[in-house]
Amino acid sequence: MERKMPKYNIFHTKVDDILAENQFSSADFESATAEEKESMVEMHKSVSYWRDAVRRFKNNSVSMVALAVVILLTLFAFVGPYLIPYSYEEQFRGSMKLGPFEYSEGELRAKEALGDADVLFSTELMPGSLTSLKKGDYAFSYRGDWYQFSLNRTLRSGFLMYNGSKAEPLYTVKIDDFIAGGDYETTSVAFTVVKDKPVDPDVTIISMRSSVFPHVFGTDSAGRDIMSRTMYGARVSLLIGVIASLIVLVIGSIYGAISGFLGGKTDFIMMRIVELIYSVPDVLIVLLLQVVLQIPLQNWFDSSSLPIVRALSSLGVGIVSIFITFALLYWVGMARIIRGQVLMLKKQEYVTAAMVLGASNSRIIRKHLLPNSIGQLVVTTCLQIPSAIFLESFLSFLGLGISAPMSSLGSMCSDAIDTITVYPYRLLFPAIILSLLVLSLNLVGDGMRDALDPRLKK
Repeated sequence: MERKMPKYNIFHTKVDDILAENQFSSADFESATAEEKESMVEMHKSVSYWRDAVRRFKNNSVSMVALAVVILLTLFAFVGPYLIPYSYEEQFRGSMKLGPFEYSEGELRAKEALGDADVLFSTELMPGSLTSLKKGDYAFSYRGDWYQFSLNRTLRSGFLMYNGSKAEPLYTVKIDDFIAGGDYETTSVAFTVVKDKPVDPDVTIISMRSSVFPHVFGTDSAGRDIMSRTMYGARVSLLIGVIASLIVLVIGSIYGAISGFLGGKTDFIMMRIVELIYSVPDVLIVLLLQVVLQIPLQNWFDSSSLPIVRALSSLGVGIVSIFITFALLYWVGMARIIRGQVLMLKKQEYVTAAMVLGASNSRIIRKHLLPNSIGQLVVTTCLQIPSAIFLESFLSFLGLGISAPMSSLGSMCSDAIDTITVYPYRLLFPAIILSLLVLSLNLVGDGMRDALDPRLKK
């Protein structure tokens, strides 16, 4: 019932004096209408837990900047290698010890020659120790068309040049005389336009260049492009971090959930095992695993034809040992966190109802306990990624991680230590990428922890 202003009989005059003194009237105390009540009601849209967590994460400017850095580094690692013409393992004899954005003599000559041609092939820009093109049949692609030609003798230290606008035959330019100060020696080579890519195994496909891409980060003592190796090193670090974190997630969540849900003696024994594993030094385990598993793993890599085994063999025995180390040791932190969460959740009414209805222990863990611990699972997994990256870089720095010629940020820093006073950029670039990667992932993990914790809700 709505309350109305009472009517005073005896003290009516006194009430009127109070209203007049405070500049109120009797109309100000009348009951509000239904329209006035509705206008005062603020309707709030229902927001889910995850949408609310995303909103809180977006309000954290530091974590958003860190997330942008992580995205940029991921693009740098996975998309960057397709945008530059260099690989992490290619060695260019004429491009050794170049600084950032420096060109070798052969690259400068190729840039000069491109003024007279649309595309060219330079023997000086060939990777490896071979700097000549043997006689035989060759083909190249230009603007969707394929061109096939033959060399009747070996081309040493020269160019293959093509100018499509002049409709001239492909011609070679020897640069031996040019190096000595003389003129170019030009020889025309007839080509044939073919419709499709040649399938004859005797025809060698060559890549013509329309420009000379600079070595943005410089090159090392072996003539390898540092930016390309940094890209592949960041890719390896991210892959190892994600895979190792997934291993920790699976093992730690299952172990912790079982321990917390069963409780009693089972929980006591399982937690004592966790404490025992905590006392084992991880670096020592990696060293022992490399010694014990090196020969069996290498034999497995050589005998197996599975794609995943081939991928692991390219990483080397050291990285596989790191994965095994994470599977043996690094899940204990995750197990403790999930155990504590399960101990709290198993006393809830919906868990009791599931038990009364006859649900099995595995179903209660899978359908009720782990889904309600998703916040802790996500946060702990995200914070495990930089830890795994740092461990891999540390072991690669010591020579126990990635195997050559595959690049790693840690191994690149180790190779650059000896020449840090002469070529500081060799250490600077991989160290900066590694520091930004670890720092940004930690900041993103902290932001997710704040966003997914309902006790920190604002």
